[in-house]
Amino acid sequence: MKKLNLFISIVLFHLFLSQNILAEKVYMKYGKITQEEIAMTSCPIDSNASAVVYGAMGHSEFKITESDITLLFEKHIRIKVFDKEAFDKGDYKIYLYKGDGGIREKTSGIKGAVYNMEDGKLEKSKLGNDNIFKKELDKNHDVVNISLPNVKEGSIIELFYHIESPYIFNLQSWRFQDDIPTLHSEYNVEIIEWYNYKNWMEGYIPIERTEEKRMENFSFRTAAKLNTGAVNGFENSRTPGRTINFDANVSHIKYLAKDVPAFKDEPFITTPSDYISSIQFELQSTKYPWSTYKNYTSSWDKINKMLLNDEEFGKALKGDGHLKEVAEKINLKASSPEEKASLAYEHIIHKMTWNESFRIYTSSNLRRSYNDGNGTSADINLNLVALCNLLDLEAYPVIVSTRKHGMIRPGLVSLTQFNHVISAVVINGNYLLMDATDNNCPYNLLPSYTLNGTGRLVRPGLGDWVDLYTSTPKSEMYMVQLSIDEDLNLKGNLLYRGLNYAAINARNAYKQKESEEKFIKNIEEELKNAEVSEFSIENIDSINKPFIFKSNLVLKDRVSQAGDMIFLNPKVINRTIENIFKREERTYPVDYNYPIKEQFSINITIPNDYVIDELPQQTIASLPENKARYIFSVKKIGDKTLQLTNIYQINQTIFSGNEYLDLRKFNELIVAKEAEQIVLKKAN
Repeated sequence: MKKLNLFISIVLFHLFLSQNILAEKVYMKYGKITQEEIAMTSCPIDSNASAVVYGAMGHSEFKITESDITLLFEKHIRIKVFDKEAFDKGDYKIYLYKGDGGIREKTSGIKGAVYNMEDGKLEKSKLGNDNIFKKELDKNHDVVNISLPNVKEGSIIELFYHIESPYIFNLQSWRFQDDIPTLHSEYNVEIIEWYNYKNWMEGYIPIERTEEKRMENFSFRTAAKLNTGAVNGFENSRTPGRTINFDANVSHIKYLAKDVPAFKDEPFITTPSDYISSIQFELQSTKYPWSTYKNYTSSWDKINKMLLNDEEFGKALKGDGHLKEVAEKINLKASSPEEKASLAYEHIIHKMTWNESFRIYTSSNLRRSYNDGNGTSADINLNLVALCNLLDLEAYPVIVSTRKHGMIRPGLVSLTQFNHVISAVVINGNYLLMDATDNNCPYNLLPSYTLNGTGRLVRPGLGDWVDLYTSTPKSEMYMVQLSIDEDLNLKGNLLYRGLNYAAINARNAYKQKESEEKFIKNIEEELKNAEVSEFSIENIDSINKPFIFKSNLVLKDRVSQAGDMIFLNPKVINRTIENIFKREERTYPVDYNYPIKEQFSINITIPNDYVIDELPQQTIASLPENKARYIFSVKKIGDKTLQLTNIYQINQTIFSGNEYLDLRKFNELIVAKEAEQIVLKKAN
């Protein structure tokens, strides 16, 4: 924060210190371990938990010094460990923000201990300085790694620390939920009326909020000033300092959650931070008694204008001279706006390689990153926007948040919600969205990490919200021809055809492996007890075509024999063995990211001396409004061939918590069906 200097240095001090709510709270005090904690052998709200957060308490307030105002945050946490699965709770990270000017947050007062019962006595192993390590995490963050000693079954872990921040905008957020249960989570915040913070809650756990406002007295004393020149006839006169008293309201806010269940990282979610119960803050404005009102982030229109005028965003698009020759060549080839856009996209993905860094601002000017041939997501996609504009296309940047970064909440006006930028081209009144960071992705599909709710289109005048969902499915088709040999192995061939997101995933998997041999080894592991040989791959670099894989195939341990009977499961590959949705209830949504379509056609020729005795019944199941569909059908083709036709479709990408039970039952049906077997018997 800027120094509080208005031609004079202002010395601030509190006449009446605001009460520290943490000090008033007697739930737990550092170093005071209760008999209840010592005797605890399991979590009282979840007997299967490997550990429990006995208490987590935080406190934020403003610290006033002679020359500045800073934010002071303190945290005290205590954990009871029940088994070895929670030994990693002795490792802790503290994240610290630092600005571009080198001014950074600082941590202090770190103290910790691990308590264990030894020979009937409570022994304390203190945290030493040699177990505290600080290192740079990235350009704007440091991380302090803490390793508490001697954690074992039955340990009580305790940690306390302070963070002092010169960044008034960075009022600490607070998580009420962890991956283990929490008995008591409390966060106390004291906010002087000079600051207006917007706050918002995440998650599904009820949080109790209480607030009390107190009028408190502050005193500002101006420093003495030496005046040069004649003043009232005196040379070099001195103006004495003076004291200014005033009152200000301070809001004392307490957030409390009790008996919080552990957050379980379920399948098909964006990122846990979207669902873990927490509170976040953002500075909206300041109004100091000695200065005018200052508004920071108040509207999307203001953010739109700010980005357009930024040298590393909107103004960067004007530096497009390096792309003019490329644009001229594309204009000679292309006959339609979409063809121009696709050729521009293809040029960028072949010219530039993404360094796997998401940013909304360029790391350098567009010419430099283009000539270097690599860059951040902003370097790449803003080059794409600039090239499209040179092609006389109506192109704009769209700021987005990747799935791992979290969902966008349009009602929360905050640029910190975004971490990535893509391109939008207006064609026939519709937006063609392109993201050139994944060079295995066709121009008309967004990478899976970009499919996350909405993005904000940035353009002169008014911006716009853009949907980032897709109706294009991840489409896979398996065609398998097999026969049962004398050793009860299945031998034959496999044809795989992947479209859209399936093709993108397959190409990425292929190119990320060090060799074709490792790629094949991975396929064999996925198929389980399989041998793949004489394979071929088509369209590996033709990203607008299907990914096709052909091979000979041997499958083992699929067929069993008992006397004159043979048993085999017709779903010999990619069988659903267990329900991926294990919890009986789920409050947060299931997000598949994109629709899914899987088709299997598996033909199995049986031995000549066997006949078919029993086949699974045909099953056709669907969810309401055809949101999901499943077909399983086994039939005879002639006397000696069986054919499985299996189709699995997810047609709706997001299912609410209210739809979870139906979705779970749908998957239970699939598991049960794919466990059924074909029965063959010896011919008479």
